Amino acid sequence: MSATSAAQRPRASQRDRPHRTRIVSRRHRRLFWSLGLLAAAGFLGIVLGLMFYRAHVPETYRPGEDSADITHDLDRNAVAAVSAGGVENAGGLRNLSHALPAGAPAPRFTDVTRQAGLGEFRSFAGNRTSQLPEDMGSGVAWGDFDNDGNEDVFVVSAGGALDLPASQLAPSMLFRNLGNGKFQKVENFPDTRIIGMAAAWADYNNDGWLDLVVTGYDSIILFRNEHGVLVRDEKFPSPKGFWTGAAWGDYDRDGDLDLYVCGYVKYKPGAGRGGSEQFGLEFLLR
Repeated sequence: MSATSAAQRPRASQRDRPHRTRIVSRRHRRLFWSLGLLAAAGFLGIVLGLMFYRAHVPETYRPGEDSADITHDLDRNAVAAVSAGGVENAGGLRNLSHALPAGAPAPRFTDVTRQAGLGEFRSFAGNRTSQLPEDMGSGVAWGDFDNDGNEDVFVVSAGGALDLPASQLAPSMLFRNLGNGKFQKVENFPDTRIIGMAAAWADYNNDGWLDLVVTGYDSIILFRNEHGVLVRDEKFPSPKGFWTGAAWGDYDRDGDLDLYVCGYVKYKPGAGRGGSEQFGLEFLLR
């Protein structure tokens, strides 16, 4: 019995080999299929990610580069129709691919920021931390604050990251129009370092001099114009909030300009992210 059993063992082992080989082959096939599917899914994810990135990446503009969005010519026939009073036939104005009328100068914009004396202004200091108020600013407002007949310009700075101390934020600036294409920074304008949003000029106290309101994140600042010198009105309320646009108007017809300030959302700052509440619903911003 023992001899027979010993003789049968190799034959039994030989019968099992094909079965084991089949098991190993199936496992290999399953592994190869799984790896192939994972590789295909990864490749598809990369392709879709690149497509999404290209669709959402902002276009960059280089000085002197033609841009179909900002460089258009008017249709010569449409201009002639408007000149002749045929406004209803001026549908050609929608076709902006034709040349200007003969002799008309081509529209052209040249960046003269530095030559005009405005190059000192900086809108943002430091690096962003991906919080909403850092990406919203900022505004600009024209107004003849010194009553010399030339429109001066106030430029609102977005400031910087929410976690920066106020002393490190980029300041908003007032520039006086010198009347010759040049501007000069007004040195006695109060140092204003906020997460700025907007500004609006108006003579709210009816003294003949334009006053200025500036809005920002947790900031509403009123500057009173004292004969060409802007002074902050410390009594003016500046409540916490995400304040954006501002508009002056005498809504109650009492002869005094009133002020309307837009609030955006109830923003809750956080490290690298924040939450905001609007219409009673809270959203988490990442």
